[in-house]
This record gives sequence, structure tokens and C-alpha cells, in this order.
Amino acid sequence: MQPFHKGPLRAAFILCALAAANARACGPDFPNAWLAEGSVSLLSAPEGYFAAEIAKLAPPDKDTGRANPNDALIIAANAAKRDGELTETGVLRLELAKRGCTPARIDALAAELEAARAAIFAKAWKTTPHFSDDMPAEFALYLKGAFAYWKDDFPVAREYWTQLLALPAGERRHYTVNATYMIGRTLNPDNREERVLYYLDDEKRAMLDSIKWLRQTREAAAAGFDDISFLAQASLGWEARAWFINGDHAKAIHLYLEQCKNGDDTRATESLRIVVRSLLESSGWGDNHTNEDGDTGAAERLQVLARDELSRRVVTLYLLARFGTNPFWDNGGAEKRIERQSRAWAAALESAGLRDVPDADRIAWLAYQAGFFDMAQKWAALAPGDSVPANWIRAKLALRAGDAAAGEQLLATVTSSPALIGEARPVAWAELGRVRMGRGEFAGALDAFMHGGHWEDSAYIAERVLTLDELKQFATPRCAQAAEANNRRFVSVAVERKEEDAQTLRDALRHLLARRLARAGRTDAAKEYFPETVRRNYEDYVSDVRAGFDNALSSDERAEAFWRAAKNIRENGMALLGTELAPDYFIWDGSFEWSRIADSRRTALRLENGPGAPTPDELERLENARPPEKRFHYRLRAAELGWWAASLMPNDSDKTAHILNTAGGWLKNRAPKEANRFYQALVIRCGNTSLGKQAAARNWFPEEKAETVVESAP
Repeated sequence: MQPFHKGPLRAAFILCALAAANARACGPDFPNAWLAEGSVSLLSAPEGYFAAEIAKLAPPDKDTGRANPNDALIIAANAAKRDGELTETGVLRLELAKRGCTPARIDALAAELEAARAAIFAKAWKTTPHFSDDMPAEFALYLKGAFAYWKDDFPVAREYWTQLLALPAGERRHYTVNATYMIGRTLNPDNREERVLYYLDDEKRAMLDSIKWLRQTREAAAAGFDDISFLAQASLGWEARAWFINGDHAKAIHLYLEQCKNGDDTRATESLRIVVRSLLESSGWGDNHTNEDGDTGAAERLQVLARDELSRRVVTLYLLARFGTNPFWDNGGAEKRIERQSRAWAAALESAGLRDVPDADRIAWLAYQAGFFDMAQKWAALAPGDSVPANWIRAKLALRAGDAAAGEQLLATVTSSPALIGEARPVAWAELGRVRMGRGEFAGALDAFMHGGHWEDSAYIAERVLTLDELKQFATPRCAQAAEANNRRFVSVAVERKEEDAQTLRDALRHLLARRLARAGRTDAAKEYFPETVRRNYEDYVSDVRAGFDNALSSDERAEAFWRAAKNIRENGMALLGTELAPDYFIWDGSFEWSRIADSRRTALRLENGPGAPTPDELERLENARPPEKRFHYRLRAAELGWWAASLMPNDSDKTAHILNTAGGWLKNRAPKEANRFYQALVIRCGNTSLGKQAAARNWFPEEKAETVVESAP
């Protein structure tokens, strides 16, 4: 049973469309690579998350008390209506049944209600809804008001709804909340373009008149009248809108926060953004103004909000939440605007004479963002010692002062706090990892990046910085026996890191170590770290290679072993020998050649002199831990094994020709120079075979038909 009003129910007043989310160019959405960033980003203020902070400031109430707890029938009916299982006509039928009407009479009155609704939806304005005398008055009066409302005859609509409210309380249980709400809505118009911010004085006065009706909506719902459409909650947003349009930002902010507590956090949060944005722009700090004329009125408006605790906290949180304010086409305009507004608001806070306020940590954060570092130091000192924002700002201040040890200790305190949740969590771990890298604490940095869910950064340290023995020492106690290697799923920003996400990274690190050991020829050690299914392939590969070199075996047995090893490494080479980052990029399943970390740290970042710069030790390790030069290098190894197999086999053999053609075919597209010797051997050694003749005719490798393929050596 929805209220009749134009457009969808809008509990919050959305003045303008949301800015488009940051768009990305076509292609994969690669996660952040924190170690490719410089010291500037490390010393920047942490990113705020407005919705998450507002949720802390105004957590939803668990018990909204929407139904009369003593009336089981109404509770059940309201639940059904909210779930769409009971129509407005169904509500009427229940009411008539309670009054003892006969089934036939119930059907007749229900038909009248449906006819009135149909007239509204058909916009049949020349007709007039007709109701019998025994139709419950609240139904008849509400539908007549709705009919007038949809005809844009608001005064007549309000007259019918006022008559409804004059009924005895027991006779208007279903529509009291709707009627008060809709009277308020008719006085609070929303039929103009949403981007229009200027209203006539008469419109503003009408909005103020709507406030008493919107408050009566909440009072009626609290008294137990039906509120199946959550109109009491919606009334908060519309009253806030009335105050906002009339210039009382503080009252609007308080009401929108109350709306958040009542469960409508999404729309209320966006409305709070709009209110604060309007406040700052009207104070001369928008896109086109810098308030250089010294508008004292603007400063006074800001100070009024600065002295009101809830308003102050909301404005501060808005400015800290820079995420999403700078679309890719903005060319830095939003960033510059936030910077100007942060300075203006920080100045207002400083001159407001605040003392012992609960949001000292956020004020310190805002001051740091504005570049007022002395102010940030002062407010951070006033904040509680266990405050996550305060400790984070203390860490930034220490890093800026050159005290990396203190910065690391404070970031460790931040990351260990149970209050660090949401999107801020992985960012804090990443910053701790970056500081540890700058101090040469490579194993500690890897631990931080693993905790934060940042696999690319973790892989860089594990593959290019730590020695094999250091990595083994790190991974062995932390990474239990690996699970299956397939379907790896990495979370760049582990908002709420689940245990399965952490296990995925531990499995990946163990597998990375196994492949590193295998590439280094430490075969027995590598076996221990491979996932089970991959380990079987690796053991077969090692066994076959050893058999191929075993002179105690016959040439046929050795050739067969070499060929099995060749096919194994060709098919499973990425999982057995591939690098996580360059050149094979197992991290992207070999599909993309992308990782900025190594190149950034050996070039631009090495010239920095900040906490994010690489140490000489790291750069030396980076150069010493050279990966294989060629991408998919294991294909070269597979082809070489095929060459060894063919070398043990007779000339002019179809099986020898098959191996030379297949192994050379593995290289012909990516490494044609290396493939050429296989082609020449095929033509020279097997010139009398079908494949040899085809190769000579084509001057390159022929395509084999499936029925001619011979997969085993003699």
C-alpha cells in the first residue's frame, strides 16, 4: 500500500546526479601496485570513506518499532504488505472481514476500490471516484485525496486527507501515516529540475509549513499507526530538505543523520554530501571561487557549523573523503577544489576556539590534508592514543620529519587495531609495507603486503628481492601445505579480508617458492612446496629427465622419457617453472605483460630521497635476481627435451619426424630462429618421411593431421 505521490519515493532530496564513477580505459582492471608509487603518495593524507564514516557517526537503530506489538494480525499483515504479498485491496478485505461484512459485500467494496485506483492510473480525470456509504471512511477519503493529487489539485487533496485525520483514531489505522506524509509532501514540491537550487520565497515558506506534517508522520508511526512504506523514515529526509532549502544546514545535517539511523543510509548519506557541497560552494569555495575577497559572512557561516558537533564532523568527513570526487575528465579540478575547501574549513576550525572535542583525530586528519602540519600535530596530540586516524596522522608526521622508525611503529599500531576496518584496512597495510621496504626490512614488508591482500607487491618481494633461502625461511612457517593451484583469486583491496582470501595468498606464495626452487635446479626442495596436483606433474617431469640421462637404459627408453618430459613441461610449464611477474606473468595467467614495480623502482624511484625510495640493497638484489630472459622460457626447455629425444632415435623414422615437427612447432611462432634447427633436422634426417617431404616442399613446418600423429617413441 504505497502512498500516492509523483515519481518514486524519494526519502532524501537528491539535488543533482551523482558524478560518474572513475572510468577506466578498455582492458583489464589491474589492481594497485603500491611499490610502484613514490614517496609523495606515501606522505599524502589517508583517503577517507564518507559512507563508512557516516555509518560510524550514525549507526542504524536495531529496533525501529514500526508495528503495534500487541496486534499479531497487523504485524503479519504489514509483513505481507511490505513483501508485496498483500495488495491495498487485500488490506481492505481484511478490514471488512474484521467488521463482519459478508463475502459478497466485501467483493463489491473491493471492486469500488479497484475502480478508483484504475481511474487514477488511467488518468481518467473527468470521472469522480464513487464509494458506497459502508466503505470504511479512511479508504474513501484517502483515495479521493489521491485522485485530486494526481490531478495536480493539491488543495483539494489536502482537504480530503485532513478530513481523514479528523476521524476517530480507531477508524484511521491504515492511512493516518500516509495522509500526514502526503500533506507534507504537497507543501514540499519536487517537480522542478533537480539541479535548480533557487526557490521562490513562497515555495520556501511552504516547505517550512510542511515540517509540522512531516513530524506528525513520525509521531503517528510511533503511536502504532500503519507505516508499511517506511514514511516516518522518509519524512526525515523531506524535513531535512525543507531546512536545507531555507538555509539551515545544521538542522538538515541532524535530520539526515537521523535518517541514517532509521535505516535509509544510502540516500541520506548522498544527501549529506549535497548539503555539505552546497555549504562550501555558497561560502565561496566552489569550483569558480576562491573567496579571495575575504567574505566575512562566509567565514561566520563556517564557524557556526564548526561549533555544532554533528555538523562539524560531517563537513570534516566530507572533505576527508576524496575518493570518487575526481573523475578522469576532471583534469585535477576536484582535487584543487577539495584542497581549497580543506584549507578554508581547517582555518574555520582553528578559529572556532574548540577544546576537548570527540573528533580531535578527524580534525588532525583534516589539518594534515590541508597542509597545516603544526595544527595537525596539535590536534593529534589531543586525540586518544588508540585512535586509528590519529595514529595514522602521527605516522605521516613522523615520516615527514624523517623518523621512519617511529612512522613504522605507528603504522604497525594502526594495522593491529581492531577498529581498522573497511577500505582503509588494506591501504594501511600497504603503507606499512612501503615504509618497511624503505628501511630494508624486506621480510617484514612482505608480511605487511600479504596481510593487506596485495599480491603483486608481495610477488615482487618474494621473486625479485628476497633470496631463495630467505623466502623459504619466510614461507615455511606461515604457509601450510598448498591447496589446489587452479582458480587462484587475488584481492587487491581486501576490504574485509576473509580467511579463504588469506589462504589463497599463502598458497600462491608457497607455489611461487616452488617454481623459484625448480628454476634454480633445487628439485628435491621444490617438490615439498608444489600443490598436490602440480607436484605429481613435477615429480614425473624430474623422473623422466633423469631417466633420459640414464645411460643404463636403452636408447628407446631414454628417448621416450625425454619426450614425456618435453610434453609435460610444454603443457604444464607455467605451473612448474613460470615466473609470477616478468617475463611469464603467472599472476595474470600469462595473458598480459604488466607490472610496473621493478621498472619503477630501478629508475624513477631510485632518484627519490623519501620514505618510499628503494634502498641500495634492494636495487642490488633486484639486479642479482634476474628472471629468465625470454617469456614462456619453459617452451624452449620443452623443445630442447624433444631435441634430445629425437637425437636418440633413428633417421627417416616417422616417429622421429613427428617429434622434430612437434617440438619445432612449439617455437615456430614466438622463436622462429630457435625453431629453424628443428626444421633443418626434419628435412635432412627425415627427408624420406611424409613429414620431411612436406617440410621440404613448404620450406617450413607442415601441419600434421590427427590420424598421423604418433605420440610415443619406439
